Amino acid sequence: MKKFLSLIAIAVLFNSCQQDLQTNTPGFQAKLNNVQWRANDAIVSIDGDGGMTITAYTAYETVVLKSNASNVGTYTLGTQDYFGNHASYANDVQNFQDFYNTAPVEGPAFKLSGMITGGTGYMNVPGAQTTGGSGVGLRVATQTNAGVVTGVTVVARGNGYEAGDVITIVGGNNDATFSIVNVQSSNGEITIEEVENGLYTGKFKFNAVNASGEVVTFSEGVFYKLPLGL
Repeated sequence: MKKFLSLIAIAVLFNSCQQDLQTNTPGFQAKLNNVQWRANDAIVSIDGDGGMTITAYTAYETVVLKSNASNVGTYTLGTQDYFGNHASYANDVQNFQDFYNTAPVEGPAFKLSGMITGGTGYMNVPGAQTTGGSGVGLRVATQTNAGVVTGVTVVARGNGYEAGDVITIVGGNNDATFSIVNVQSSNGEITIEEVENGLYTGKFKFNAVNASGEVVTFSEGVFYKLPLGL
């Protein structure tokens, strides 16, 4: 019974947060390192190439989300396309400034691409070794069809990898390859869900890193009916 009541309470809290965001339009909020964070103001701008930038502010903080298009869709962060798609967080509290972004950095592999080449002679393996790229230690579970690798999932992330690294799976005829999309300390997504009458609605999440290697995490991010700036 207590568990049931707790689930109801969580559902009500989540729903009230969503309603609060929608009744105080425009809105931009997320969890920053698992603590609720909300912007005082946020606007959208569109550049000459059609890319979207959202800039959100508090008194001492700024979050920027950048996508290489302003259409409905999902844009991946932490990739080689840093200038097209990225996120950043800056704060200036008591004259102490810090800046985090999703630029490509070395680290444990996070998101993997689809297969570049499926190779030949492979079997389903729960933890295949890999070679190539700038890092070491990445292991993947392989899914195969008639000896061709059709997909991989991360078993061990390894370390020292960079976005864009091409990785070869050990086994078969050693000819199946995929790439590293982003790494654990620099990754995320911006999803534009709706554009209506110049108002932008969607969601976001990202890990960003500063010059010292410290990471901030924005999760459960939502932007709701943000207007184009003048």
